[in-house]
Amino acid sequence: MDTPVRSISTPARGKDGLFIQPKAVGPKREIVERHNRDRFAGHFKYGDHEVNPNTFDEEGDYNCGRCNQADGNKCLLVKIARIDRAAGSCGDWEILCAGDPEMRLNEKSVDAAVYGIAANGKGFGCHRCPYASRAYEPDSRGRDLYCGKGDFRVPGNACCALNGAPTVPETAADRRYAKRG
Repeated sequence: MDTPVRSISTPARGKDGLFIQPKAVGPKREIVERHNRDRFAGHFKYGDHEVNPNTFDEEGDYNCGRCNQADGNKCLLVKIARIDRAAGSCGDWEILCAGDPEMRLNEKSVDAAVYGIAANGKGFGCHRCPYASRAYEPDSRGRDLYCGKGDFRVPGNACCALNGAPTVPETAADRRYAKRG
């Protein structure tokens, strides 16, 4: 069997390593962005109201306190001593839902889950990400930011595991927990 021929895109990148936002808008560009958005959902846990509504936080914070995996100050999925309900998060964030029962697994490592504690004390989201910039023009669904990591427009309240919002170093996080008792 012959190897399938496929298209591989190579968008331009700036000196900072981020993709350069194209000025093109319209249906053809939105098709490219849809593929890029789907790719990010699969590879980097991108949460968007259209791509995967169960991983989309309408408030745009993605903190443990609003995640279906949180159980008090513990996580049902990530093997971690204690979560920060106000500012902690990971790539497996999902909406709170009574109809979505969970199972205590505690099998995923902190690194594999991309767990971090936002330095701002509130959470993450594209609106706090240094890789996002104002889009030249919103797309047809109103996404008004541009993701320089994924080459697509995003709403401010979306997020992915590559979010670059500053996090608290692990030792500082441990001190925060010690003060809370």
